[in-house]
Amino acid sequence: MRLLDRRLADALHRIRHGSSAELVEQARQDERHLLSELDRLMTRMRAIEGQLLQIQKGATRH
Repeated sequence: MRLLDRRLADALHRIRHGSSAELVEQARQDERHLLSELDRLMTRMRAIEGQLLQIQKGATRH
């Protein structure tokens, strides 16, 4: 997740400070891709946390 955050920060920096339209467009594409990867990772993390909570609730009932 930290790697994705760093790569996203880099893409945002390239969008703001790009020296050509082509570089800025590539940075925007990178940003879109990284945001989708970050969303996928965070969704998976939430699913795992939910599963762990269900396991924990089941373990405390016995």
